[in-house]
Amino acid sequence: MNGFRLLSTKVLSPNQRMRLVNNGVSYSEWNFIQIIPKTFKADISNKVLLFTSQNAVNAVLSQIDLRDQKCYCVGEKTKSILVKNGAKVLKMEQNASILADFVLKNAENEDFLFFAGNLRMPHLEAAFSKANIPLEVITVYETISHPKKMGFFDGILFFSPSGVDSFLTSNSVALSQCFAIGSTTAIALKPHTNNIITASKPSVEHLTAAVKTHLTTIL
Repeated sequence: MNGFRLLSTKVLSPNQRMRLVNNGVSYSEWNFIQIIPKTFKADISNKVLLFTSQNAVNAVLSQIDLRDQKCYCVGEKTKSILVKNGAKVLKMEQNASILADFVLKNAENEDFLFFAGNLRMPHLEAAFSKANIPLEVITVYETISHPKKMGFFDGILFFSPSGVDSFLTSNSVALSQCFAIGSTTAIALKPHTNNIITASKPSVEHLTAAVKTHLTTIL
């Protein structure tokens, strides 16, 4: 299996990288997007906070103490960072649409504040608008494209729609097996390829597990 060339469109941690290398692949990586935190002002008192990414949590934590703050979030890793920093996570879901549905069904005259990036998907804001429930939105980081021509790879890991867009600026997925971390990333890939495997849950660990499963099927 040493001939299987795998590209990650995000630089992984040493442990995450080792899970892939241990499967006998030829591994490369590149950060196809860069995250730039922004300076912002926010009054979080008596607010319930919404997060749909780890990047937003990290950006907020650089400026605000979230101890005992009520939060809703998307993703296990996002929840883990919030809990580690003392926040009270009321509910975690696997994507923004499911989270919005839960929050709106259980909202009780609360004031909501959504911390997000500049290229966020519209699902959360659209759901609140349709339900006529106010939602304050603060952009706390910017996503910058960081493309690079990479050549052909048998498999490519994708972590966000913006990562897909950046990769496709200088590359093609036409003949590669694509691995998407979640449904929104898979949707971004669909106009370009039918060779998409989506992780069972939106985490790097589940994505690397999907790669391992795929490798066993092509031995």
